[in-house]
Amino acid sequence: MGLSYPIDIQAFKTAFSNSIMFKNPRFCSLIVRDNNGTKNHWKRTCINIDDHFIIHQNTTIVKTDLEIEDGDDKEAAINSFLAEISVSTPLNENKPLWELHVLMDLNCVVLRVHHSLGDGVSLMSLLSSCFCPKNEIISEGRKKGIWKLIKSLWLTIVFILRLLGRILWVKDKVSVVSGGDGVELWPRKLVTAKFMLEDLKSIKLAIPNATINDVLLGIISSGLSKYIDIKSPMALHQTLQLTAIIPVNLRKYPYLQKMSELVTNSNSGLSGWGNKTSIILLPIKCLNGLNALEHVRALKATMDKKKHSYVAYFGFRIVQFLVSYVSPKVGCWCFRKIIRNTTLVISNIKGPSERMVIADNLVTFMKVNVSSIPHAITVHMVSYAGMVNLQVMVAKDIISDPEILVEYFQDSFLKLKNSIKMNNQV
Repeated sequence: MGLSYPIDIQAFKTAFSNSIMFKNPRFCSLIVRDNNGTKNHWKRTCINIDDHFIIHQNTTIVKTDLEIEDGDDKEAAINSFLAEISVSTPLNENKPLWELHVLMDLNCVVLRVHHSLGDGVSLMSLLSSCFCPKNEIISEGRKKGIWKLIKSLWLTIVFILRLLGRILWVKDKVSVVSGGDGVELWPRKLVTAKFMLEDLKSIKLAIPNATINDVLLGIISSGLSKYIDIKSPMALHQTLQLTAIIPVNLRKYPYLQKMSELVTNSNSGLSGWGNKTSIILLPIKCLNGLNALEHVRALKATMDKKKHSYVAYFGFRIVQFLVSYVSPKVGCWCFRKIIRNTTLVISNIKGPSERMVIADNLVTFMKVNVSSIPHAITVHMVSYAGMVNLQVMVAKDIISDPEILVEYFQDSFLKLKNSIKMNNQV
């Protein structure tokens, strides 16, 4: 999170100490093992706020070619820092699994959180409840008729079988953007693409029943196709298909309600806190001959089928069953196999539409990244106060020029925007 003014460390410590974050049991607990060392459980502990604030006075700048052209030293330094800590020392298990890095010279704070504390929706809801005027609540429910229900069940069976196949033997073909075992520890490189939310909304409205997520997926598909075509032209003659992991929020609302009540009751049956996220597998055909609009329409058609199935829900229940009644290691092994047999992960988190304020310091931007994934490329998007930041993190020994890939994403966006404008004029 970027701040408008120089950071007052003591004021920030006070703001976080007085927030409902400190009432959340996960942020105040340690993971401990039983005497046999076989089972983990949470144990409440006292927090020393000084142990969680890590101050950085000077931040090294490692600029990409794209950022040299833009002249954005600050963003280059932030991205360099984020890339470095994504493969640096793990979080210390002797204290609750979170820490706040304060980049003094950049007016920026980095909240580093272990995924066991919560998923993206939980953490975004927590930050919004702590530092934002209000949360937006939007219903995502949908009604189904009998025929649609039958169709949903059929699609669910098909997609569950495909998910099972992905765990057991099906894997993506090796390409110039493929990762693998151990790649999560390789040095990272990070580049940011920026979009105005209003522009994405205008494109969305021009495509019947499309979502902003469909538009972003089309932009990524189009940019990836062009990048792979240039790096490995022969791959496209074989109709290369990549598979992306798309995290799916299973809650009814994009934000959690009554956050102050939920975080104080770790056993609440009403609580949506924690990790209530599943995944769907999205095939992306790398066809450089398609224009950006065709990429959007193709992925929208695929995503519509996924949304009308219950594959995300059943996938979540299956993993929950394995972890609870078989072994957490079995659930972990299954998820690990899915990651190894796919090419990339694409996430999209809806952030606050209003700017947050921390200790009277206005938050100017927000970025999200996930680390420790053996993919060579991960793409994470977050919308905040009318702006969408798209973080492209790569293993730089595999993809040495992510700034070129980001240029292709932005070029696809501009072509999409211009084609929509021309169609409207006609």
